[in-house]
Amino acid sequence: MCWKAVLLMAIALLGTGCDRLPLKLAGPFYLDRRPETSEISLYRCPEGPGKGCAIDELPVLDVIAAGGSEGFVAVHSTAGYYYFRRIDRERAGWGHKPEIVIGPLSEAEFAVASRKLGLPDLDIRP
Repeated sequence: MCWKAVLLMAIALLGTGCDRLPLKLAGPFYLDRRPETSEISLYRCPEGPGKGCAIDELPVLDVIAAGGSEGFVAVHSTAGYYYFRRIDRERAGWGHKPEIVIGPLSEAEFAVASRKLGLPDLDIRP
């Protein structure tokens, strides 16, 4: 009988203490929680998570799912779908506006772009 109580307590603790954030997408791009709103956002972290990360010019907030590859980063948020092509200067920071963010797109528009460009699957969920 005692082992059941211990097992239930362990399950409860595991369920409440598992914040998997930040989640790496590709290159310097991560999903993490905005401290001021608790929304999940896309961050650029050139030195790794928690070290000089910024969202600057990226309009993607409240992320539902995302994906990254060598060529692109794609995001589904409550405002729609977004993507951008990764470039050589991506570690320079948003202030240099190296990426051109496309979106918000509808689900149908995103599906067309995904087929045409080979966008990554939106398989990373916070």
